[in-house]
Amino acid sequence: MTDLKKFLDENKEKIHDILNHMWHTIERIAIRLEGKIPDIDLDNSHGNFIELADGWIESYYANPSIVFPFGEIGYSLDGLFCVFSIDTKKINEDLIVKVTKLSRDNELITCQIYGLDDCFTTLYHSKDSEDFDELLKSIKKLKEDILQLEICIEAFPEENDMESFIESLLIFYQYLEENKILVKLPMYEAEK
Repeated sequence: MTDLKKFLDENKEKIHDILNHMWHTIERIAIRLEGKIPDIDLDNSHGNFIELADGWIESYYANPSIVFPFGEIGYSLDGLFCVFSIDTKKINEDLIVKVTKLSRDNELITCQIYGLDDCFTTLYHSKDSEDFDELLKSIKKLKEDILQLEICIEAFPEENDMESFIESLLIFYQYLEENKILVKLPMYEAEK
């Protein structure tokens, strides 16, 4: 703990700036999305994971986030992310093409598809090679009814890159909503 205390003493102002930046960014995004995505709410998101050299490590601390019935937009030490809950049965080649095109068109944005129950098994990552047929086959074999589609950008993006991220998540939200691919998260289903 002595090393951590020394680190905090030396970097307290920078840590404060990072945390303020994360929260301020999420608040700005929430204002921007009002009326465009229904039922958004600022939240302290728990149970997130960050990627370190040893793999995925759970964050016991809260991350700033915007929750809505079909997902979450948040800011972790890895960067800005938006996760949509999508119906496994409605995933088709058109959606996969849209996902792969997004990361090809903007190299700062990464996309992933992974399970809701098994979030550690990545079915698709934009850094990997694309095999639509194999991906669609592996999705159809799954026992999960809901998957997660994640769009990410690294921490501290330039303003125009953050704008591109926000525009991309809005485009995806509209596409997923229009095609009835979105699925309400279980906590919202329980509110019925």
